[in-house]
Formats: sequence, structure tokens, C-alpha cells
Amino acid sequence: MKKPSHFVYRNARYGFTLRFPAWWRTYAVIDRRRRSRDTEYELHFRFKYKGKVYEDALAILVYCMTRQEWIREGYGDSPLVFLAEHGGRVFAYRTPEELPEAFYDPKTNDYDYKKYGAAIRLLKRMVNQDASRIAGSIRFLPQANTARSVPYRAKHVCTDRTGANGKRRRRHGNKRPAPRPH
Repeated sequence: MKKPSHFVYRNARYGFTLRFPAWWRTYAVIDRRRRSRDTEYELHFRFKYKGKVYEDALAILVYCMTRQEWIREGYGDSPLVFLAEHGGRVFAYRTPEELPEAFYDPKTNDYDYKKYGAAIRLLKRMVNQDASRIAGSIRFLPQANTARSVPYRAKHVCTDRTGANGKRRRRHGNKRPAPRPH
């Protein structure tokens, strides 16, 4: 039986899919930690080799803004690549600009190709050949509307203290305060 050449990653939170080469399963781990205050959500596919996790091979970033705001804020001139505007949000991706520092040999002032050659070749393939195709495979599920029919004022709707529906989030769980007697 032939092994599948691709697999599909599904993100239920934002209702999108990405198509990956099957071999990425061995060399990538997912990290969803937010590293930037400007993003609403981050999805990092980090390079893993021989049990050690290095830096990102690909990062998908979600911004709570329109494409016009994205351009006005200067993101169009950054290393980030615009993917789509969907549900009042901008989806973009980023790849690393350099190899991980762990591959660097301070004695030679160069990367240690003898020790990390196989890992460097894999990571270069992931970044230079696959990442843009993966990011370009983004598809939004038809039922996914992350804006949920809210007014199209992204800065107001998606603040840290309001949810996607524009209502203030409670700080201490979802319990409603007890009604006061009259």
C-alpha cells in the first residue's frame, strides 16, 4: 500500500487547513505560544532533529486587522508574507532568515556543516522549497467565520479584554455574578 505523500493540518480555532508533505511529521513540532504582542494567534512549526527542537521552519501568524490596516501599519514591507484576509483578520507567514545559532561553530566562524550537515540540508529544504507552498495551501472552511457577524471594526472587536463577539470577557472564569436582591 502506498503511503500518503501529504497530510492536512486543520485549525479549528480559525477554521483553516494547510497541506504538508508527509515527511514533515518527522521533523516538525507545533508550538502555539504567542511571541509578539501584535499578533492575536501564532502557530509555529518548529524544526526537530534527533530529538532536539530548534527554531521555526514556518510560522503562521494571525493579526486582528484588515488588509488596509496591515498595509498602513507597514507590515507589507516586513519579512512577513501576507496570505489572506478572512473574518476580519489577516493571516501571514514567516520563515527564518538564518540557520539556528546552535548550528554555528565559533571556532571556524561558520556553521558546522560536518556536525549538522544533514540537519542543515533538511531545514533548508523545509524553508526554501516547502514553506511557501504549505503557506499557499491555506484554505478556509466554509462554515468558519471567525468574526461571527460583528461590526467590522477590528481594533475594537479584538482587544485583549473582548472576545470575537465584541463582549467584554470576564477575568475570573465564566461565572456570572449572583443577582443582587432588590
